[in-house]
Amino acid sequence: MAPFDVIVIGGGIGGLVTGALLADAGLSLLLLEQHDKTGGCASTFRRKGYKFEAGATLGFGFHDNGPMQWLSSRLDLEWPVIQQPVAWEYHCGRCCLPLTADRNRLVQEFPGTEKFWKSQEKLSDRLWHLTGVLLDQYGKKRTRQVPSLIRALYQHSGGLGLLRHSFQSVTSWLEDYNLQNQEGFRRFIDAQLLVSAQTTSQHANTLFAALALDLPRKSPCIPVGGMGSIARLLTRAIKERGGRVQLKEKVTGLGLQANRITGVKTEKDTYKCRQLIYNGSDAGLALLLGKTVPPTWNTMSRSEWGAFVLHLGMNERVFAGKKTRFLQFLQPDGDSLAEGGSIFVSASDSGDISRAPAGKTAVTVSTHTEVGQWWRALREGGGSYERLKKQYTDRLIDTIGYYMGNCRACIDCCLAGTPVTYSRYTGRYAGLVGGYAQTSLFAPGKNRYGLHNITFVGDYRFPGQSVTGVTVGASMAADSLLRRV
Repeated sequence: MAPFDVIVIGGGIGGLVTGALLADAGLSLLLLEQHDKTGGCASTFRRKGYKFEAGATLGFGFHDNGPMQWLSSRLDLEWPVIQQPVAWEYHCGRCCLPLTADRNRLVQEFPGTEKFWKSQEKLSDRLWHLTGVLLDQYGKKRTRQVPSLIRALYQHSGGLGLLRHSFQSVTSWLEDYNLQNQEGFRRFIDAQLLVSAQTTSQHANTLFAALALDLPRKSPCIPVGGMGSIARLLTRAIKERGGRVQLKEKVTGLGLQANRITGVKTEKDTYKCRQLIYNGSDAGLALLLGKTVPPTWNTMSRSEWGAFVLHLGMNERVFAGKKTRFLQFLQPDGDSLAEGGSIFVSASDSGDISRAPAGKTAVTVSTHTEVGQWWRALREGGGSYERLKKQYTDRLIDTIGYYMGNCRACIDCCLAGTPVTYSRYTGRYAGLVGGYAQTSLFAPGKNRYGLHNITFVGDYRFPGQSVTGVTVGASMAADSLLRRV
């Protein structure tokens, strides 16, 4: 068999977007996914009559001239999304804030923040525009790309102001408006940043934070049938363009010659290729090469968090009267936002009968967690791992009950997922999720182990996490690779 132009390892959003764009360009392509469906942490799965989200639950960037609209236009796709006027509701003690495109409610709750929000909107608008300009250069010659990008930076960057923010922490940004000591506001900002930037105001980069805080303004939406609908459309796009997608085929090793990858080995077969796309981190690459992941990898890659997740089948009446199906609950007196200190609740739309039986709703509840404790409990045996799962399950359900009333009687299905679960089903190293902490304008460096024909995609590639962020990074990767083949 002739070598494929490209083999893609991993059918997450990064692998799917890159694969679809390369297949669209006419390259012969094979995508290999170890699981029985594509999507990775943005997939859906069925259990006990419900269709649950594996990870990502809410879509952004589908607005006019946004990254997802650019991709749909490029591939002639139509996303099956429903716009959400309220992105989610923030709850901390008696504070209840619906997050919408209108900032007035935020200013009322946190007086003195109006200038900060105007600054945030101005920054994010510039960054969204630059993202659009970047995507519009796709497929153009470098001699045309570079002048266009320089011109856009000059015209829309805000000059030295944007440059200063490029290397500024959010704490410093808050200090510009004398907000650093407003405890309630700071806690609100930290809760949003941990979800969308994997870190808090003390360490988060201001430009990434401006975009993270902009999500309620940028057409929040839910795909009909769950986030897995996006993956299914991209999978179909690859196949329609002559690409191959093979599921339940785990890659176990790489064929090497000098400093090049010549092919991949799976549990079923061997395939040759000229270029390799790897949807994952360099820790995963190390394991494929039979190498040990360095003990400093977590620090160097800025990878810290896993997720503890509950998938609940619940009675629809629990959400009666709610303006949104997406809720963020904080423990009012908690010191940490992780380990259940902040939880994000996502429920399927009441009209989406593809995801839950009549009168029921499919709910995903998640919190950030340190991954090491789960692997230690698993190694200890003697029921340690199951006890830890029960402890976290009770903690999250108790928090839901604090804000929504006793809901245990309304639960008819309860599945718990840990970093061990994510490692098993998505192949993510140690079950780490969310990519890298956005503490710097630049993504962490990656070790390619001297290999010349490998390209990384996914949430470890700039600009990082989320379906939209990964799509931008994957599009840039495809554009770069097309110049080399």
